[in-house]
Amino acid sequence: MKSILNQSRQRLDHVRAIRRELHRHPEIGVDLPRTKALVLRELNRLGLDVRENVGGGIVADLHGPDEASGGMIALRADMDALPVQEETGLDFASQILGQAHVCGHDAHTAMLLGAAALLTDLRDRLPTGVRFLFQPNEENQPGGAKFMVEAGCLDGVSEVYGLHVWPGRPTGWFGTRPGPLMARPDVFGVTLRGKGGHASAPHQCVDPVLAACHLVTQLNTIVSRRVPPGERAVLSVTRLDAGTGYNIIPDMAFLQGTVRTLSASTGDMIEGAMRAMTDAVAAGMGVQADFDYLRGFPVVVNDSAAAAKAARVLGEMSEMVEGNIDPVMAGEDFSQYQQKVPGCFVFMGCGPCAADGRGGLHSSCFCLDEDCLPWGVTALAALALDRG
Repeated sequence: MKSILNQSRQRLDHVRAIRRELHRHPEIGVDLPRTKALVLRELNRLGLDVRENVGGGIVADLHGPDEASGGMIALRADMDALPVQEETGLDFASQILGQAHVCGHDAHTAMLLGAAALLTDLRDRLPTGVRFLFQPNEENQPGGAKFMVEAGCLDGVSEVYGLHVWPGRPTGWFGTRPGPLMARPDVFGVTLRGKGGHASAPHQCVDPVLAACHLVTQLNTIVSRRVPPGERAVLSVTRLDAGTGYNIIPDMAFLQGTVRTLSASTGDMIEGAMRAMTDAVAAGMGVQADFDYLRGFPVVVNDSAAAAKAARVLGEMSEMVEGNIDPVMAGEDFSQYQQKVPGCFVFMGCGPCAADGRGGLHSSCFCLDEDCLPWGVTALAALALDRG
């Protein structure tokens, strides 16, 4: 494994150049023409069996000796950026106004391309074939993985693995766990309709702002009073829109937010409680309420055998491997692949955040230590090379 890491480090210049090219030209959602062209350019250089537009993504196969009997191992990277204005000041910062790779997907794509090149050179050592999955639209519901799976990207696959860079942890650190790792990220919206009028005569109005304030307070009791203490859940109201002036009671108020849970049953219970609470506040305050709830990606649940394999393989290349980290309440549509075949998702350290705490995922000043790139290339390659 140390030898493979050294080989990955020898490829750092190329992998870093790919990452920086992607970083300069971020693309969002499913519309990724420049990103896909770069991926196809690199894959075609390797002579892999490449298929374009598989559910919107790119699939490339490196055939191995026993894939027909044992099934292929799939490795996945997401390609999309975020609608954020970058503020890093990097020489290779985003050249696209209001778009930036501030979640590390440029690094994920570059590392998987690096792993594809490395494994092509080591194909004689492969226990089975390897399928490389390059996915669009991880950042937006319903995500890109769902459509790639429906298009058959996992046909003939027996295991699937993915990595995500993790700021705040040092380069060379890896963390994963069996069971639930990441949450189901649900989205809710509530529209409250009252009767507007002059602020000096609230008795002649039905105030949706007051109803919204009551509802926010009530919603924030659900996790603390309905969810068992040993079960993790988050409910956050993140948006409240209402009104146009200081002396006008508006006709309408709008709330939006997210619910994060590590089990479908807890998520469903919270949704039901929110609906009942919204109806009760609306009835008590005399407003009309429209409640919308979108269930997000499934919970990322790591297969126990795949998680054990990942911890073992990564432990052969690094002394900083944690195989039973705490779950996190962020969401990931990697779970869609795990609904189809056993798999494991792994976090990978990419250096410390800034002293003031800025620079985390989705931050306008997110930045990673590019020395982490060979570690990711090696980790992905090692998972494919392992013979158990």
